[in-house]
Amino acid sequence: MKTFNKILMGLASTVVLLSGCSDFEDLNNDPTKVDKEKVRTHYLLNKSIVDAQQNPHIAERIFVYQWKSAAHFERRTGMAVGTNYDEYNGDYLGVDYGVGWFNDVNLAINLSRERLESGDAFSYEHNVLQMSRIWRAYIISELSDCFGPVTIENKYDGVIEYKDQKTIYEFILSELKDAAAQLDPDADMSEIRNAGTDPFYSGDVSKWVKYANSMRLRYAMRLSEVEPEMARQAFEETAQAGNLISTLSETAEVQEVDSWSGLAGVMSRGWNPQPISVTLNNLMIGLGGIDFQVPSELEGKVTLKDARTYLGQELTQHLSTNTNDSAAGFFFDALPAKIDLRATVLFHIPGYDDGQVYFPNIELAEEAQLLDPETKEEVDKNGNRYIVLKTQYTWNTWVTGKWDEKGTLAAKLINETENYPSLSKQYREHTKKWVWFAPWKTYFLLAEAAHYGWNVPGSVKDNYEAGITASFEYHGVTQFLDAYLSSQDYNRVGTSVVIEHTAEAQPYTVEYVNGYTGEQKTKTYYYPKNSIYKNGAYNNDVLTKIISQKYLAQMPWLPLEAWSDHRRLGLPFFENPAVEVSYNTSSHEVALTTSNYMECHWEFYTERFMYPSSLEVNSSENYNTAVRLLGGENKVATPLWWTNRK
Repeated sequence: MKTFNKILMGLASTVVLLSGCSDFEDLNNDPTKVDKEKVRTHYLLNKSIVDAQQNPHIAERIFVYQWKSAAHFERRTGMAVGTNYDEYNGDYLGVDYGVGWFNDVNLAINLSRERLESGDAFSYEHNVLQMSRIWRAYIISELSDCFGPVTIENKYDGVIEYKDQKTIYEFILSELKDAAAQLDPDADMSEIRNAGTDPFYSGDVSKWVKYANSMRLRYAMRLSEVEPEMARQAFEETAQAGNLISTLSETAEVQEVDSWSGLAGVMSRGWNPQPISVTLNNLMIGLGGIDFQVPSELEGKVTLKDARTYLGQELTQHLSTNTNDSAAGFFFDALPAKIDLRATVLFHIPGYDDGQVYFPNIELAEEAQLLDPETKEEVDKNGNRYIVLKTQYTWNTWVTGKWDEKGTLAAKLINETENYPSLSKQYREHTKKWVWFAPWKTYFLLAEAAHYGWNVPGSVKDNYEAGITASFEYHGVTQFLDAYLSSQDYNRVGTSVVIEHTAEAQPYTVEYVNGYTGEQKTKTYYYPKNSIYKNGAYNNDVLTKIISQKYLAQMPWLPLEAWSDHRRLGLPFFENPAVEVSYNTSSHEVALTTSNYMECHWEFYTERFMYPSSLEVNSSENYNTAVRLLGGENKVATPLWWTNRK
């Protein structure tokens, strides 16, 4: 028996039905030669959907370590600095995971077609075929948006046909359109409902139509920079026809359960604190002008300070300032007086166990000891204890990256997870539904299209505000919605909420305290220049607002989509990681140095996953074809076709 590495070779081979085995006697064996009479195609579709929720092994390695890092959804180095996870990518692009999900849904498609052609189809078979085509379109997009060229069909004939991304996206758009049009709402779907084999919609065909149409908007918009006319035509055609995901009850989502399976919580690993990122923090602080809602238990125990006008304690001997984060180098010794209230639903207050947001695997913050830069100890040369910071009831995060000696001096502050607002308990304990497509996504896509002047339902303002409303409804904070939607307050990156308020934020005087001397001081706060977007001229234009709100709404379920938006548009602003030591591009790290860290270039961001080395070793011809179609070297810095940066 030949043993093959679990990589894209699986696309040309097969899957042993309902098994993750990658050992095959013959790569040309046809899996449809199993006992077809006993196979129910809806079980195959269900298996593909469930497994794609990512079991704890692959979820940690792909969703958390890579997608969330690349999207700046948490404070993590990894993909944010160009790390290549070769072993993890080999797992992901293998028959136990990504390729397996693809193969299962392909088998459902092939068997359904065969039965329909022979007249042996079950009552639900026609709809299962269309549902499978819709789901396969998603799986293809996921793999392609991570790696680049992949295959789009599997006929199980031993032939791999990699496709360039233009062909892939044309196929996706065509499949979604045709499959949605062919779904039959009158077919008997009772077997699927009774068997529980449609984790999205329990056989509700009308919702599958909305899911397909809404995804078609997503993938049409993905082409806005490289094929704007193709994007416009596909988008307008779909949007004008309507029938889109527009309410929370129509959300494409799958219930998580406490298990070691694809249904386990995708962010459930207790040892991953998933602290708030600087990107999220800077977007949320001050945005919307809403008061931080202090829990009644903490009244009189916490201090609130306006984080837009007070930066905190300056500790530049300990905290990295070699970054274009405008608030770098400071410890914020309070809770922010104004914040987007979704932040306090998504992240806990350090040191406070509220029983709802706080995740008990993280210790409760109290204080953090800094080291004396001179003695490198917790005491100074006179034997006195060096600076101790009270971290309980504070709200801090700092850029990830290369901190060098400062990382050692501030280790008890920046390396101790309890000192950060970290991901809410509700996303950690297998109780939520993984959101794959929600109404806010539809509305923000329509808002962006309207901004471009495309012929779509609703105005920019109406769709933009509907997107924010849907997100606030999801997080249960609608009591603050009206005030939020009328706010012109800027956040730390110079963006406000009101869509018509496009005045650019200007530098201003901000207060702070010298953390070493206690001296009260002031400085000029300069908003960052996002020069990969319109040469850094705008922080508060309409598109920045739309994508910033879309980014916040995607948190925490859709980091791949947030990363894709950033790769496409350069929005929202992603600060540079710390550069106390220059990065090494020869080992795939981003092109940041100690002399350019204040700048903003595409070369500072990760563009894709690398094809795993096992693919090159075991299938060099297919590897070479994939890289040729990629149009550049197999590097994390090689942009994908739809970014239009070749």
